[in-house]
Amino acid sequence: MRSSGWASTRASNSCSKVQPWSCSARADWPSPDSARASRSHAGPRCIDSRWDRGSSRPVMSSPPSCVTSPLDTARPEMHSADAEPNFGSETLPAATPIITVIKPITGWPTLGLRELWRHRELVWVFATRDVRVRYKQRVVGMGWAILQPLLTMAIFSVLFGRMMKVPSNGVPYPLFALCGLVAWTYFVHGTTKSTIILANNRDLLTKVRFPRLALPFGTLVGGLVDFVIGFGLLLIALAWFGVSPGWHLLALPAAVGLLIMTTITSSLWLSATNVRHRDVENALPFFTQVLLFLSPIAYPATLIPDAWRWLYAANPMSTVISVFRFALLGDDAALHPAWFVSVAVAILGCWTGLLYFRRQEDRFADAV
Repeated sequence: MRSSGWASTRASNSCSKVQPWSCSARADWPSPDSARASRSHAGPRCIDSRWDRGSSRPVMSSPPSCVTSPLDTARPEMHSADAEPNFGSETLPAATPIITVIKPITGWPTLGLRELWRHRELVWVFATRDVRVRYKQRVVGMGWAILQPLLTMAIFSVLFGRMMKVPSNGVPYPLFALCGLVAWTYFVHGTTKSTIILANNRDLLTKVRFPRLALPFGTLVGGLVDFVIGFGLLLIALAWFGVSPGWHLLALPAAVGLLIMTTITSSLWLSATNVRHRDVENALPFFTQVLLFLSPIAYPATLIPDAWRWLYAANPMSTVISVFRFALLGDDAALHPAWFVSVAVAILGCWTGLLYFRRQEDRFADAV
């Protein structure tokens, strides 16, 4: 065992060799326990580059004249092991906990539009996911949003325009058909994707609490990408054929609003029903094919007799396509009082669809 004098001499020599500043070592070396305790406090240190014989740690001392490390000066003063650091005279306010109360829905619920607006970022996430998945690993990619209406327009132009000589009210038939196909494509895409969106997201419905309306609405928002692309293609076709809408273009917002409202109606009713009865998604392709011929896409609505026009207007898509042609092509022949029937059906269907969806919302996790 070394004497205290020998240790003091060696510590003094080591400090003078390693550090350029003066460092006076103390003869009373601290015990290992007190040395470990002193490391938790700020203070100067003097470290010898040589290792003590028979020890695995370098020789350390804490002389008062050694230069203090910048890290030691920046460290807050601690008075005890459990004390909080003192960063200044100001005291940070305590965080207020956020409490969310989940209440069961009794009776007929509200529409849930306010809650959906608070979660609008989630709707946007679902919309972007739908767009990415739709065009992922596709060679053409988003070009399908252009090819699909163009190919369908070409088929309709040959079959109905040239072979069957279907009238188009003085408008070039390709433009006449494309105007109806742009609105029809958005309706079919939104209805088809929304019908299966709840059944395909079983893990989200059973493990995460969020407004279920965000799923179908996210699909409808994502479908607007294809609609905007198709509408741009329609504007190019208008310029190509030299057709100017004129003041009729003021009716375009009403046509778009009625289209979105009709798509919301079919999406909510079919998606909520498909959770419990999966036959809906199997019957949906047949339903859309029948509705294609019940809507004035390949033919003008003026071919329907006036006695049947009011019943024909019970299909809101018939009025949607007619208003689109009135706004973009200036087709005054499409005007008819039966339009108000379609508007009433769309508003009533959207309102009852929201109520029905919210009523079935609590049963989705068990039925899916």
